[in-house]
Amino acid sequence: MAWYNFRRSAPQQKNAYSLDSPALLDMMLRADKPGLSSVSSQAAMRLSTVYSCIKVLSETVSTLPCHLYKLSADRMTRTHAYDDILHTLCMRSPNDWQTAQEFWQMQVVNLCLRGNSYNYIVRGGSGRVVALHPIPVDSVHVHVEAQNRIHYSVTIGEKGRQRTEVFDPSEILHFKSMSLDGIVGISPISYQGHLLGGAIEQRDHSNSVFANGSTPRGVLQVDGTLSDDAYSNLKESWEGAHGGRSNANRVALLEAGVRFEPISMSPGDVQLIETRKLSREEICGIFRVPPHMIADLSRATFSNIEEQTLDFYRSAIYPYIRGFETRMNYSLLGDSTREFRFEVGELLRGDFAGEVDAYKKLLEIGVMSPNEVRHKLDMNPREGGDDYVTDSNNLTFGTQEEADDGGPSPDRDDGE
Repeated sequence: MAWYNFRRSAPQQKNAYSLDSPALLDMMLRADKPGLSSVSSQAAMRLSTVYSCIKVLSETVSTLPCHLYKLSADRMTRTHAYDDILHTLCMRSPNDWQTAQEFWQMQVVNLCLRGNSYNYIVRGGSGRVVALHPIPVDSVHVHVEAQNRIHYSVTIGEKGRQRTEVFDPSEILHFKSMSLDGIVGISPISYQGHLLGGAIEQRDHSNSVFANGSTPRGVLQVDGTLSDDAYSNLKESWEGAHGGRSNANRVALLEAGVRFEPISMSPGDVQLIETRKLSREEICGIFRVPPHMIADLSRATFSNIEEQTLDFYRSAIYPYIRGFETRMNYSLLGDSTREFRFEVGELLRGDFAGEVDAYKKLLEIGVMSPNEVRHKLDMNPREGGDDYVTDSNNLTFGTQEEADDGGPSPDRDDGE
């Protein structure tokens, strides 16, 4: 059953602006250059840099498992809440047609393109959350009433049979990116329309040059002046033999004193190449994606790629997953004894040799048990592997169970 079948329809509301409305003034100012500033999400996604950045962000976040944990009274320890349905929704499948990976990938794509992502919270008869159904961003309008009380108007149904339903904030799981009012996120595509529009113009111009240019490239020189018929014949024969991509690099056969003078790349062509590189870097800056992650290795070295990857997690990925965690804790959990958390260990892994050395040091100082290390390496636990042992004095501090329960460690022989 679709998410909108859980609600009865409400009358559709129309938006209106007064003549002194700040929203009307902002709308008029943003419409000064519609040619470059009004770039749609579909047009932006056809730019290779935008597509690559969003693909990297969405696929990276979607590979991180989201777990629900139950916290202790002092909030110092946490355990997996595997038996809670919310854990299943966020870890396996939030609805009947999406896996968790597909769901989280969709959320990031919506945030990158529109700045907002909406999901209907389906609750059972007892009030428990039983499903999360994504809502198309274009069908949602957020209305702000007095004292920042908001509601969501959602247009549903096929064309010609559409209706609008109104939902309270408790019924909508609303993820938002950077916001000017704290209520609705801003769209990177809309606010960077001039940059993206210029990048589209550069791409189209380059494609036009390659599609319509002739090879070899230069000028044809003749002695004297050609008649109109001779000029037309020479032009048609040259374009027919060397124009377009299919005739590239063909040998030119000249006669009757015609000479070909090649022309090197013009300053305008050089500037176009540099401008496209600059646009690529600026678009990467919008999404905070290191250029090397979208196959631009012009400024990457073996010494800085690892650091750039860690910075990618801190600057680009962590804000998304932290935003997801805090919003779900607020909207889906009615108490503070549970919390959602994404597992980022796989993302922060370095080379295997460095990882082994780090685990060895943690084992030596008793921070991790052998079974905890084996779990990180996707290996089954072994008998006796729950003991915390240090190689420096061969002392056993106790099992992981005792450590989690806060119980005393086994007696140690201190030589007294």
